[in-house]
Amino acid sequence: MNLDLETYRHDLQIIRDTAEQVIRDFEIHGVQITFSGNPMLAYEELHAQLVPALKQLEKLGHSKIKALLYRIDIPEKDFLQVSEYQNKEIFWNELSALILRRELTKVVTRKLFKPDIG
Repeated sequence: MNLDLETYRHDLQIIRDTAEQVIRDFEIHGVQITFSGNPMLAYEELHAQLVPALKQLEKLGHSKIKALLYRIDIPEKDFLQVSEYQNKEIFWNELSALILRRELTKVVTRKLFKPDIG
């Protein structure tokens, strides 16, 4: 399925749900992520926290990052593509962007395919 995620990036509920999903997934691995609730800054705010959070997890061992990526359901081919970056800062930024894109995709998919109760 190929979702046009751009159409959902300005949906306040989608933004909040995505932030909550990120917070939950990182919290399980002992990393606290916060969200101010400002939808205009959501991506930048979360991205700025994910980069140091991922670095923190790496210091705890490669298996911690692997477990997080498994939980978030990052496809291995996408991770391998990001891993090709020789510059570590670019790698961390791209991995953070990949995580945010996947979390957004999960939230949008749930919204589109959630049974309409009512």
